[in-house]
Amino acid sequence: MKKFLPLLFLASSFDASAQVNFSMPPEANSFYNNAMQKIKPAIKNIITRNAYNLKGRQVNTDSLFTQLQKETVLKNSSKENVQAVTVLIMIQVSKNADADLKNLVINMPKNKVPNETAENAESKVASILANKSEIAESVSIAMKRMLPTQEALLDNLK
Repeated sequence: MKKFLPLLFLASSFDASAQVNFSMPPEANSFYNNAMQKIKPAIKNIITRNAYNLKGRQVNTDSLFTQLQKETVLKNSSKENVQAVTVLIMIQVSKNADADLKNLVINMPKNKVPNETAENAESKVASILANKSEIAESVSIAMKRMLPTQEALLDNLK
């Protein structure tokens, strides 16, 4: 029996699947906090406006980057600067999703009887978590590319 039980667990693990959640890297949060203190108010406005417009939507970094290149404030900026603003927007979207998630969990129905509103809230929570995971993965990749030049990018956005 002792030999059979591990084989049973091994056999059941082939069919199992799991979701891997990414968390926002700590250097992204410190970059965001540092940047929001240093950058121009016009760029802060772009960040908050775009983050609000992306609420509840999946963020496509390539299309966001393309859209930001058309902004009048960023038109003459380098690609690295626009990429930094893109990362800041994604971090703000993640922070907004954290607030939405907190709101949903606090206001989730307390009763244990399954009903339509509880299932709807649970699906919203799952959607927000999946979106946050994708954003965190994209931010993590982008932060690795711009890690050595963060201070120079912030100086250019002042």
